[in-house]
Amino acid sequence: MRIAFDDGTILLEDVPDTIPYAEWDDRVDEYRARAHHYRALRAWAGATDGQATLDEATTTVETVDDAARSYRDLHLTPAVSIEPRDYQQAALAAWADHDRRGSVVLPTGSGKTFLAVQAIADAGVSTLVVVPTIDLMNQWHATLTNAFGEQLPDGVGVLGGGSHTVTDLTVTTYDSAYRYINEYGDRFGLLVVDEVHHLPAPTYQQIPEMTIAPYRLGLTATYERADGQHEVLDELIGPVVYEEAVDELAGEYLSEYETIHLSVELTAEERKQYDEEYQIYRDYVDTHDFDLWKEDDYQEFLKRTSYDPHGRRALIAKQRAEEIARTAAKKLDTLDNLLKRHHDDRTIIFTANNDFAYDISKEFIVPCITHQTDTDERTDILERFRSGEYSMLVTSQVLDEGIDVPAANVGIILSGSASKRQYAQRLGRILRPTDDRHPARLYEIIAEATMEQYVSSHRRQGVSTSADS
Repeated sequence: MRIAFDDGTILLEDVPDTIPYAEWDDRVDEYRARAHHYRALRAWAGATDGQATLDEATTTVETVDDAARSYRDLHLTPAVSIEPRDYQQAALAAWADHDRRGSVVLPTGSGKTFLAVQAIADAGVSTLVVVPTIDLMNQWHATLTNAFGEQLPDGVGVLGGGSHTVTDLTVTTYDSAYRYINEYGDRFGLLVVDEVHHLPAPTYQQIPEMTIAPYRLGLTATYERADGQHEVLDELIGPVVYEEAVDELAGEYLSEYETIHLSVELTAEERKQYDEEYQIYRDYVDTHDFDLWKEDDYQEFLKRTSYDPHGRRALIAKQRAEEIARTAAKKLDTLDNLLKRHHDDRTIIFTANNDFAYDISKEFIVPCITHQTDTDERTDILERFRSGEYSMLVTSQVLDEGIDVPAANVGIILSGSASKRQYAQRLGRILRPTDDRHPARLYEIIAEATMEQYVSSHRRQGVSTSADS
């Protein structure tokens, strides 16, 4: 039996017709399988290679010529000898006990990157780390270089952002991995996927499908997806092998915190405009009996807006009503009071769109970070925030996920989506432990008697909030 990697798939030569996972390819007169079945096929053939516990073997092939594997064994030791926290040790052990396959779910700020460093050393094979953004790629590259750089003759590779250097330990973005995984899918024995909840997207699923890596580690603070597609991760990465909630780590490992929900009234003019727009939207939804909290109904609503003029008007009315609530004038009065109250704290103000973020930046003379902010300026703002030169900053959604934000202890949500993930990630921005013994605070400012009340309630469901007010 011969196994060979071929453009993101595995070619299987001289195998019996009973071989699983494979389909006959008339073009080459051989069986072909998806690359991620590599480990299972090795097990089926009864060919253990010392790399894993393969106990699923159902047949024995006399000889296995493995031409698919191009990844190497590595012997790495993290340069910084920091004792893992109890839950990090438990997570690593759970992952190892599951044959080094599966996802770990830990709150933002709890050290998922540190856990990955330990897992890379534990697996001892060439590793590809996949992250959502270029900023995160640079952040991971710096961490991995500090941990292992001197032990790797070719250093830590970078694939993305204009760089194309692939080494035994490489970090890449989702987009670059999707583009090149068919070429490099045989080069890595461990696949680490940061913010793994993005992976079920149809294009990104090809990343784990087209790599032979027998070991896989997913990392996230928010595993479940509203569309239920997180279920595909069981096959592509492995099941959730370890999970800790925010409240389980708050106090000892993360900051104590409280959430405070404040309501403001719309002005008379805002109320008049809001009610008019909301009624147009509500009448259309009720007429068609849509439940927009259900994904299928919401997609049908959007579909109708593409060809039904009344549906299109209803969508516009919904967007206008949301904008009125998100930018309510009295929210800025409340924000002004909070900023004065917390002038000695590190505060991040969260909005749902760039325009509102820029308006707040001008009104309160606060530095602003959006997706339009270039990398150098963003780095400079965050460094000044870290040093204390800036005590406040405002952002749209660009800091919700992934970016290593310097320790803040106050968050103020002026507007946001119904996403539980977004809420959990914004909470995580203020939970990194500091020397400050006061609890972190997350304020949420909601416009009364608007859709925001329902949105706020929905996004907080299932997200632990230890001291709601």
